[in-house]
Amino acid sequence: MSKSKGASELEFALLQHGHRVPVSPRKPPTELIPAGHVSMKTNLELALECAVNVYHQYAMKRPIDDYLSKTEFSKLLKETAQPFLYNTVPPNTSIDDYISKLFARADRNHDGRLKFTEFLTTLNLVAIDAHNRSHQGHRTHDHHLPGNCTLEIALKTIVDVYHRYSIREGKLDLLNFNDFKTLLTEQAPTFLQACDRNQHDYLRKLFKETDINKDRELTFEEFTIVLAKLTDDAHRISHGDDRCTPDKD
Repeated sequence: MSKSKGASELEFALLQHGHRVPVSPRKPPTELIPAGHVSMKTNLELALECAVNVYHQYAMKRPIDDYLSKTEFSKLLKETAQPFLYNTVPPNTSIDDYISKLFARADRNHDGRLKFTEFLTTLNLVAIDAHNRSHQGHRTHDHHLPGNCTLEIALKTIVDVYHRYSIREGKLDLLNFNDFKTLLTEQAPTFLQACDRNQHDYLRKLFKETDINKDRELTFEEFTIVLAKLTDDAHRISHGDDRCTPDKD
């Protein structure tokens, strides 16, 4: 299977948030693909950047602080993740009550706002729902992500990438180590090039960490553990942050 490549005409179009004020100590997100630069982004990398940009649409409003208030979180889900909300809302629960519960679950430090890594708790649930829906109908592979960045399309792209590698060896819709290694090597080279992740045993350790039930295969739900790491890395790149230090405010 050939590696998916981007092209100059697929230069990633960042959403504009109007005038930005510096927020110490974090720098505002910068262009992920500088003007005039031809970048060979993979489908997965473009999808991760798209998900980060959707987050910034809502977190970089008022105040411009890269956090989601409960109102911003609710608006993000209602406007960009309607299928997830309607597929997963518990019986006899309103959408607003469900969103409140999701927010409380994600707000680990109980400060009334979500930083990006806290938002990933919900994003993984949305990704799992997108994966489940992919098995209920026919799949589409024609996403045209860079010029059409929505959360739904980003997640469909991520699910499509997962499926392309999970059918190569072993059981259908599961990743064995060879599948996992090939997927990250071909689809996440930017992630692997930083923080000593190119060491010989890194992928083996990451696979073992992700394989929760220790059956030597990854389900999509288990794969979201790695997906969170990849998305966090893309978010740090967008701000020019240190990619190797533990998460912090």
